[in-house]
Amino acid sequence: MSDRTQLWRMAPTELAPHEDALTRFQAELERAGGSSVSVGPGELVGEITATLAAAGAHRIALTADLGDARPVIAQALEIARYDVVDYDAIADDRAAVRDLDATVTGCLAAVAATGSIVTGATGAGRAGALVAPTHVCVVETRRLVDGLASLMRLAPRLGAGSMMALQTGPSRTADIEKTLIVGVHGPKRVHVVLLDGVLAD
Repeated sequence: MSDRTQLWRMAPTELAPHEDALTRFQAELERAGGSSVSVGPGELVGEITATLAAAGAHRIALTADLGDARPVIAQALEIARYDVVDYDAIADDRAAVRDLDATVTGCLAAVAATGSIVTGATGAGRAGALVAPTHVCVVETRRLVDGLASLMRLAPRLGAGSMMALQTGPSRTADIEKTLIVGVHGPKRVHVVLLDGVLAD
């Protein structure tokens, strides 16, 4: 029996034998209320712009983990008349953060079996993915891991420190009278752009 088969039998947080990671990730994210699309490098900017337009966003923050793609995305959004800022420049300004309509981030990894993105102390930090009503996350497909066991094995090399966090779809809570509310502790909309390519560092 393979290690993958053993893990799958033990927990739903792992892929079944021969299961496609990308397909599972998209299905799990959709179950959690998020959305996703697969694109090539030439489609990335257009997809981000279209997603923000559909969300009615205007003031957008871009995080450092977008690497060299950040100025390219910023320029395209500015041409489209969005108000664009670098997240790290306003992260300590609560008023400026409250004014954000959306953040566009990268991530450290993504977990196929749970539909989760993984953030940490570097790049966006955990807050960059959580502070605005709309979160657009660019996930390089090379960063997709099978399940939580794979993520834990990879964790020491991710550089997340003690701040690694998993986010699966929009924020949901039912603390008050067991009524489900979306977006109280994080974004109301989460859209993952699965990039078949690499964001330059």
